Amino acid sequence: MAEQNANGKDFNKENSDNKLEYEKLIENQEKTPKPNRDRIIIFSTLIAIIVLTVVIILTLLFFGKSYNITINYTIDKKEDVVEPFNKIKVELVGTNTYEATFPLNEPVQLKSIEEGTYNLNILAVDDNNIAYYYYHESNLFINEDKTFDNITLKKDPLIYSISSRWENNKLYITLPVGYEKYLVYRKNLDGKFELFQSNNQNIIVLDSIPSQGIELKFAVIKDGRMLDFSDSQVFQMNSNPSKPIVLSPTNNQILTENRVYFVWQAEDPDGDSLTFDLYLKSGSEPEKLIASNITNYFYEYDKLEPAKEYELSIVAKDGKGGESTSKIRFSTVSAPAEKIYLYSPSGPMGVTIYDVTNPNNPKEIAVINTSGNVTDVVKNENYLYILKFNEGIDIADVSNPSSPSVIGRMDLKGANGVKIANGYLYIKFTNENVGVYSLKENPAKPQFLGYTDIRFYGSIEPEIRYVKEQEDIKIDIIKGEYPVRINISNRVFITEFSVVVPNEEMKRVVDNSFARIFDTLRLVLSTYSVEDFKKANITDELEGKMMVALNELLGTNEKNGIKQVKIDISKVE
Repeated sequence: MAEQNANGKDFNKENSDNKLEYEKLIENQEKTPKPNRDRIIIFSTLIAIIVLTVVIILTLLFFGKSYNITINYTIDKKEDVVEPFNKIKVELVGTNTYEATFPLNEPVQLKSIEEGTYNLNILAVDDNNIAYYYYHESNLFINEDKTFDNITLKKDPLIYSISSRWENNKLYITLPVGYEKYLVYRKNLDGKFELFQSNNQNIIVLDSIPSQGIELKFAVIKDGRMLDFSDSQVFQMNSNPSKPIVLSPTNNQILTENRVYFVWQAEDPDGDSLTFDLYLKSGSEPEKLIASNITNYFYEYDKLEPAKEYELSIVAKDGKGGESTSKIRFSTVSAPAEKIYLYSPSGPMGVTIYDVTNPNNPKEIAVINTSGNVTDVVKNENYLYILKFNEGIDIADVSNPSSPSVIGRMDLKGANGVKIANGYLYIKFTNENVGVYSLKENPAKPQFLGYTDIRFYGSIEPEIRYVKEQEDIKIDIIKGEYPVRINISNRVFITEFSVVVPNEEMKRVVDNSFARIFDTLRLVLSTYSVEDFKKANITDELEGKMMVALNELLGTNEKNGIKQVKIDISKVE
């Protein structure tokens, strides 16, 4: 039986009708067009694009701003130097890195620089990217368009320590160490310095210096940047000194003593200061260096040996590798056998001289004939003082004992005793007086000083209670015309240079200081010009200066040292 609903309708029939109505609805819907859905998809896509564009714009506006930079610069260029830089390189290093090159003498413009902090480098470079002039600024903050004016590109300064030396006519120039490149710039005919050499080592070798010389500047490169130039320096082709002219001893001279003063002259055509090495060779023995790097033109040597032949070499050096040498030969005489002589007073027969070198075989070699009765003799150096009783003293020269000669006579009545001590001659008289005579100035002419009471007999050195003060002693340093060079072109001709000292002790000091005294004269003369020697009182002035200088040299004063200086000048040329 069919089911029914509350209204009495058939339930199954109603369900069937509802199903048919749903299927029809679905069928109608599938057949309907889809314009509304497409419009929705398009609309949604447009909205997404708009939102993305807005986001990009906002990002660019607030997070990606960029700016332009303009740089106006000048270059502090060395006008006397030719340098090959040909463009400007700009580096901006920081938030991002920007690098660009620009032609010279045009403004520099950098575009689209992001906001941030940068280090700015501006460099004038060549094709090898070497920077000749440069500018640097750190921590530059960019947050707007900027223009930089008054920027000057410069070189960093450097204090150069430069030395040079000559070896075999090659010039070695030493520059500071620790750099990548060493540049040598040479001055050209236009007066500008241009690149001459580029080296990786700090020692520059030049072997083709023109005769007129060469003017150079130097520069160094470090971290790709050239530092400032050195001052210019002129280097002349070095010339060797002239060969020394040996003044003493002369070639083939025969010397009689073991001491010699080597004296020479030399000049340098470049005006360089000279030093000297002295070598001495004896026979087949090796050459020996006896003095090195001396600056004066004298040298005292006291080790010559008798009966030898010598060769002296004097080497003049100019300190730049230039040298010249002169050689001379000389010899020394054989040392004679030491002779011993006896001078015997022989009464009215005078004085008999015996050679007693061999005491077992004495030989009479000479007789000194005198008047009167010879009772005593005393000897001082090459002089014999012959006492003639109650008559006086005869003076004989016995420098050659085989041929003595009487050269003087002292008539002294009552003389009956004679002694010599410390350069004084003591003559005793019959009245017990003792006369004192100085032999220091001239032994051939004893100088009477006075009488004194002394203990005469039995005393080798009598005790003197009173003696007249001794006289000063004159010492000749130069006697005869001698040229002294005062500069490279001029000489002063000295005819006399002597000093006066108060005693024998000071005389020995002067004798042992000959070379230093002569060198002091040369030094004092070198402080004068040729015109100075035309002054009327020039010799007085020189003598005063020399007396002060010599006393300073010897550590003395005018009382106990050099008391007087005498200088005579014949000419200056």
